[in-house]
Amino acid sequence: MRHKLKTALALVGLSVVVIVAVDLLGRVASAVDDRYSGPPADHLLADDDLRASLPAYNGVDYDPRALLEEVRKSDRTVYEPYTIWKRRAYRGEYTTIDIAGSRRTVGNSTSEDALQVWMFGGSAVWGVGAPDGETIPSHLAALLNRELGIDANVRNLGRRGYVSTQEVIYLIRELQAGRRPDIVVFYNGVNDAAAVSLWPEFPGAHVSFDTVRDRFESDGEGDDIRWFARSTGLYKASRIVLDRVESDPFERDGIIVYADQDTGATPNYRWLAERGLDLWLFNARVIDSLAEAYGFTPLMAFQPGLWSTGKPLDPSEKSLIASEMEYAGLKTIMTVRAEMATVLDDRLSDPQIPDWVLNLNDLFSDTPAPLYIDYVHVTGRGNEIAAQRIATEILERLCDRPDAELSENMILRLEGACE
Repeated sequence: MRHKLKTALALVGLSVVVIVAVDLLGRVASAVDDRYSGPPADHLLADDDLRASLPAYNGVDYDPRALLEEVRKSDRTVYEPYTIWKRRAYRGEYTTIDIAGSRRTVGNSTSEDALQVWMFGGSAVWGVGAPDGETIPSHLAALLNRELGIDANVRNLGRRGYVSTQEVIYLIRELQAGRRPDIVVFYNGVNDAAAVSLWPEFPGAHVSFDTVRDRFESDGEGDDIRWFARSTGLYKASRIVLDRVESDPFERDGIIVYADQDTGATPNYRWLAERGLDLWLFNARVIDSLAEAYGFTPLMAFQPGLWSTGKPLDPSEKSLIASEMEYAGLKTIMTVRAEMATVLDDRLSDPQIPDWVLNLNDLFSDTPAPLYIDYVHVTGRGNEIAAQRIATEILERLCDRPDAELSENMILRLEGACE
């Protein structure tokens, strides 16, 4: 009897040791995975190898595969108040993200009195498809500082998946923190089209609405047990495996999910476009009020997409369109984006819409060279074209404004550029 008791106690003790060891190992594995790796991201059309071999990357002086691998690795989201998510800090050869979740801008001025230019948008502004030095903000910094002689500091505030409402909230929170811009640029529209296309029953929704809602909501029953289970190392370790095998590639990017979501019905594209543009233009009016109150010069540009009117398409870009047509959700998004651009053209004749609201749907209409690597993202050459247009539009508006409406620093920085 005593021998059996000792054996039982030994088995219990051994079981406890094994359970504790497994739990600790699970926590360590989860922490390492959380810090250094993450589920694949941005594979909306194909894997990195296929995108890296596209003609849009011909002649670049970097390794596209290494770049896209860094984009994938850096796409780890964390919670951000009000705007919901941001990227974690990351440092690679081509991709650098600071602790605030902002990507590095190359070519900024070191002057303390440099003009402060903030640029908001989604992943196109962030720079999917380009290294740090070839994002739109970096090209804009180079144009303003080197070519135009205007000391400027351009902040890349692009966030993957953000709709214009999140960007406005982000702007408000920066102003709340006491930071002040001289110029604020918005380059967006695709994510607004995505949100209104896939979640039309929730006006003003962000992308990945269902994913975020499901992570937040519960019925209250079994919450304590659920919390305990999710806190164990075994559960954390199991998620490393499950996150990689239980879903298809379009659902493995953490929080941004919409590429192949089917609404289950034939959409009314025009109605969705009108609704999406109503929200987009409402946010423009909010920005206008903030600009008047805080004295910055705004610019809001509706971004182009691969299905843009007028761009001469390279065979590789035609192939991309054919691939995208296979995905119902993506087809809806891009059709609605194109409709929004058409509706915006009609709306711009309204005198109540600020003159700093632009439609850049035809931005690449004079560019036959391949630029796109998917439905909306371009390489550095496309970003440079966008930056040139934005710089031109900014200068045109600043130079036309009376000196009384500009700060002394702005007047000083613009000397020579407006002649």
